[in-house]
Amino acid sequence: MITHSVTELLEEVSKIVGSFQAFLDYGRELDRHYIGSRYPNLYPSGPAYKYYTKEIADRCLSYAGSILREVERFLRR
Repeated sequence: MITHSVTELLEEVSKIVGSFQAFLDYGRELDRHYIGSRYPNLYPSGPAYKYYTKEIADRCLSYAGSILREVERFLRR
């Protein structure tokens, strides 16, 4: 499977490793920011950075870190 969707990747791996299902909401949140944070003309006015805050960035970093830690735990098995 080739995809840029964190949610799709988590859905696929959850079929094999059930623990990843707990991270689906994190994947959905991360996917919501995939395009908007990269393309300046996605928003109705102004650059993309004006639509993001430190709190949003911190939350997304936390979610991504949680997913990566679970991947690391799985790979160590």
